[in-house]
Amino acid sequence: MDSTKITSPIATIPTPLVRLQHPLFALYGVNVWIKRDDLNHPLIQGNKWHKLKYNLDAAIQQQKTALLTFGGAYSNHIAATACAAKLYGLESIGFIRGDELAKQADKWSHTLQTAAQNGMQLHFLSRQDYRLKQSSDFLATLVTDFPNAAILPEGGSNELALQGVGELMAEIETQLPSWTHLYCALGTGGTFSGLVKHAQPAAGAERHIYGVAVLGGAAYLLPQIHEWIGPEASVQWQLLEDYHAGGYGKLPAALQQFKQEMEARWQIPLDPVYNTKMLYAFFSELQTGRLPAGAEVILLHSGGLQGNPPL
Repeated sequence: MDSTKITSPIATIPTPLVRLQHPLFALYGVNVWIKRDDLNHPLIQGNKWHKLKYNLDAAIQQQKTALLTFGGAYSNHIAATACAAKLYGLESIGFIRGDELAKQADKWSHTLQTAAQNGMQLHFLSRQDYRLKQSSDFLATLVTDFPNAAILPEGGSNELALQGVGELMAEIETQLPSWTHLYCALGTGGTFSGLVKHAQPAAGAERHIYGVAVLGGAAYLLPQIHEWIGPEASVQWQLLEDYHAGGYGKLPAALQQFKQEMEARWQIPLDPVYNTKMLYAFFSELQTGRLPAGAEVILLHSGGLQGNPPL
């Protein structure tokens, strides 16, 4: 991402739904599309645009002058928030997990470098202190210390974010009303919950949405996901916990090779943190017979390509 190229907050909507070809798809009798939501904005890509959209509107309506949020060194949300704040003429403040980075700017990820270039004030927290990010006492301190800032949760996941993701789900329903299965990467659960919450039932067909967790031990997210979705979901949904490949931001050699093969086949860039794992999970599920013949599958490309080398 190049901060000198920021020109407009306007996103390209709807994004393309592209049919994918692969010998395994014919073998198992499934039809597969990829929702290229990485193309909705050059800087605030994919699900981050949808999750930030109404939060930005709310911040402006409340006459806030800054966005304050949380994330790790490779957080797409951190990079996107910094860019969005700059686009909207706001300041940005990021509390980053990992105090060892405070005095080692030479070890910052491309994500942190991009956020800093776009004006984000970075505050590094120890992993122990970072766990306090949702505590009432810690949040009350932030409200006192940063009274002009709108505080967004990690990943930007809240009710306003789910509202924005609902518009993405409406795009999908219009583009492929016959879809039966949808896969998306899952970090904090906001995008997944928004898709499930706003998905429509299909006459005569059961629909499934799978959230592919990119971090280990993701079951702790389930209570919040249940709360966001509510009891009235119109589709079947499941959190897939076996494809994190060792943890957040980790991409073993086998997955790196898989990423390169898929990019070469389709000429579609994939990020190493989210979408590569989502795609790998789909192929694994396909080959274990989880998907029935005739399935109409959508793979959500949720962006996060900052720092990716060009194809």
